Amino acid sequence: MAGGHLHHQQQQPRGGNASTSSSSNTIRYGLALVLALNVASEGLKARFASSSSSIDVVLERAAHTVEGEKLTNANTNVNTVAPRIEEPAISTLTTTTRTRECGSPAIDGYAHVNATCLLRSATAREYDASAEARAALEASIETHASYDGIAVRWGINHTVNSAEECAERCRRHVAKEGGRGADGLPCNVFVWCPNNEGLTKCFEPDAHEHYPGDCWLKFSETPENVEVNQRGANDAKGFTNAAGRTYRERHPDAPALTHWTSGVMLPPGMKNTGGTLGPRAMW
Repeated sequence: MAGGHLHHQQQQPRGGNASTSSSSNTIRYGLALVLALNVASEGLKARFASSSSSIDVVLERAAHTVEGEKLTNANTNVNTVAPRIEEPAISTLTTTTRTRECGSPAIDGYAHVNATCLLRSATAREYDASAEARAALEASIETHASYDGIAVRWGINHTVNSAEECAERCRRHVAKEGGRGADGLPCNVFVWCPNNEGLTKCFEPDAHEHYPGDCWLKFSETPENVEVNQRGANDAKGFTNAAGRTYRERHPDAPALTHWTSGVMLPPGMKNTGGTLGPRAMW
């Protein structure tokens, strides 16, 4: 057995020189031992080569499938390779509702809109501002509804023939690079005055005249939870203010049903909550 101890009972050969016979036997045993060691060595080499080859394959596969920065394992002090995760064009966090970091812009009639805050908001920076993100946005349209937001393109003298076309104008809107106000914001809300319902104007409680075809492009920090100005019947109880007066009682010129058609542009997978009443709902 290679590596073991050889126990052999030697006998004195009959006749001949005992010394020569002993030397010859020693040579034979030596050669036998060398041969055994060589065989064992070749076996070990083959086994090592096979293991080494397996290790090389594993390492080669790892090199092709794992890229990234080295991290130190605190428990073993071994440097491992962490996979590099490519950031998608659209954040994987789109299944959750975003936060309105800058508050409601209409809370005091837009008197103190914080443009810097809006420009730095997660929605403006990460979700909707890139060409790839805009191309993937999905339009969600609601008739008889008026949505709030910061106007990035006024609807006055900006007319289209359908809500879908207004949605595409919103998609194609490009925020001005380095813009310091609304011009630096992307579009994710649109509001259209229908031109196919026999209307002469669309009602809105402000100082402007709104005509059929007007397409307003707006920005909201939370388009998936957009602030609603008007929705459905203008005498609906949900729009009753603290004094107990309905929207139509406060605005006698308001129609029975909201004139406007509105919509939002959302990343794929983003759930549309239907919105919440904004401050203008109580004007």
